[in-house]
Amino acid sequence: MFNMQLILKNVPSINRVSITDSSFEMELDGPLAILIDICEVFEISESIVFLVSGFGQEQWPVDCRTDLLTVIEQIPFILKKISKKDFSFQLDFYEQGIERLLIFEEENNQVRVTCVSHTNWTPDDAIYIEKDELLMMFEHFYDHFLEYSQILCPNLADHILLNDWKKG
Repeated sequence: MFNMQLILKNVPSINRVSITDSSFEMELDGPLAILIDICEVFEISESIVFLVSGFGQEQWPVDCRTDLLTVIEQIPFILKKISKKDFSFQLDFYEQGIERLLIFEEENNQVRVTCVSHTNWTPDDAIYIEKDELLMMFEHFYDHFLEYSQILCPNLADHILLNDWKKG
C-alpha cells in the first residue's frame, strides 16, 4: 500500500505567520518562492506532519521544509492529468536523502505504482491502486495543503503568485 497525507496537529497552539507582499518581487519571484515559505512555516510551527508510507517502509524519512516542497510543487500538474483521465505520470521525491521516484502507470481499471530508489534502500514490488482512490488521495493532499496554509499563513496562501500554480 502507498499513502501520502498532511496531518494538522496542535490546532489551539498555532500562531499565524504574517509575511507581507513586499517580501516578494512580482517580476522576479514565482510560486516556488511562496511554496518555500509555506513549507518553512509548516516545519517551524511543528503543527503539520507530512506522512508518506509504502513499499515496505511504514514511515518515509520526509519533512515539510524540503521534501513536502519538492512534492507539493508537482501536485497541481498531477491533478490536471488525472482530471483528463490520464493516470500515467511520475512523482519525484528528488531531495537528497530520500531520492525516490514513484512511477504511476494505468493498467486496466487500476494504476500500477512502482517505487524506484536512488539510494541503498530497496522498495517492495509495485502495487496497484484504484483510480478513484488515487484521485481522492491527491485531492485530499492538495486540499489539506491549501487549508493548512490558510490557517498558518493566510497572507502566503492568498498570494497572487500562487494563482497560476493552483491552476496546474
